[in-house]
Amino acid sequence: MRPDTISQEQIQVNMLGEFSITINGNQLTNLKGRTKRVWMLIEYLIANRHKDISTEKLIEVLWPDDKCNDPLNALKNLVYRARELLKDLSGNDKAEYIQYIRNTYSWNNSYSCVIDTEQFAEFYRQGSDISKTQEERVEAFKSALSLYCGEFLPKSTYSNWVISAGAYYANLYNECVLRCCGLLIDLRRFSEVTQICEVALTYAPLEESIHKMLLFGYLSTGQRNKALDHYNYVIDLFYKELGVDISESMRALYKQLVNSMNNVEMDLSVIKNDLKEASSVEGAYYCDYDVFKSIYRVQARSVMRTGISVFIVLFTISDLEGGFPKPKVAKLAAERLKATIMDSLRKGDTVASYSSTQFIVMLPLISYENAEMVADRILQKFHFRYRRDNVKISTRINALDSAE
Repeated sequence: MRPDTISQEQIQVNMLGEFSITINGNQLTNLKGRTKRVWMLIEYLIANRHKDISTEKLIEVLWPDDKCNDPLNALKNLVYRARELLKDLSGNDKAEYIQYIRNTYSWNNSYSCVIDTEQFAEFYRQGSDISKTQEERVEAFKSALSLYCGEFLPKSTYSNWVISAGAYYANLYNECVLRCCGLLIDLRRFSEVTQICEVALTYAPLEESIHKMLLFGYLSTGQRNKALDHYNYVIDLFYKELGVDISESMRALYKQLVNSMNNVEMDLSVIKNDLKEASSVEGAYYCDYDVFKSIYRVQARSVMRTGISVFIVLFTISDLEGGFPKPKVAKLAAERLKATIMDSLRKGDTVASYSSTQFIVMLPLISYENAEMVADRILQKFHFRYRRDNVKISTRINALDSAE
């Protein structure tokens, strides 16, 4: 092909979020069915465009289960189909995007090709360059973040090489978020920290370090109620998804939040607004177990002073033998049980997760018999919502002890 013909080709490739290739303004995306291996061949060659790939390696990537009777001819046929597809896309029947030289295949880098993953990595490198100013580094990191539209080749995650590369870019994205936010904190641009973290958590919902950065951003911008709501959300999320408690560093942020909410506030309208927002929640109050303990202590003092009755109910999910259910079973059952508890209780009742398979409920102004009735009603509703016979729910009821 003549050099002037090659220079006219304009290729844009996106691999983050969803794979697409655009040549001379014509875009192709989301191939299905029989074209899936053609798609994988193109993806692999572009992702490794600075390498010469042996036929053996390509066969290993494209047929990892060894179910191809004649892999060499199958590969030649696949390459032919990929070449024809790319020619049709470009409108140039002389274009050769896939090269074959000495038993190796490679992407033809003679064509100008812009790839989002390469841009992403380059912007990350620029942001990490400490010889640049903080402003320059922030802008580089922001440019990288703007390119991240989701995980690497999400419709090809059945392939091992995609899983490996996906983990690399996901980690790079998280590092980009944290480094950018660290610089923004130094520059005291806290509102930008919250904006970046809120977006980041749509891609990395279980990244604790980003949750902590967001909480810090909320605290630094005076959004105390939002910080408390997000803290409780994170507690619940980690119980449901991972069955684990949060780290001590997250609890340290919670203590900082509580301390900030206890600071002297001279403007009564601000205090009234806080109280109004806190009381606007309908139904039972769901909170972190640490908050539950604080409410318990307040109620214990009230019991000693007023003599009112308060009962604690513990709901525990187990398998039919009394052991811990399988993770997927436990997760679904816990979600249904929590929803049932919240739907069944009054506004003055308090609920918390005690563990990934346990919920604890505080019922004020109620007798033991009524507490039993509440627990039975919750169990009946749960069994109506959860029609499987792979778990059982046990309950324990105790009166709240007064503070001595």
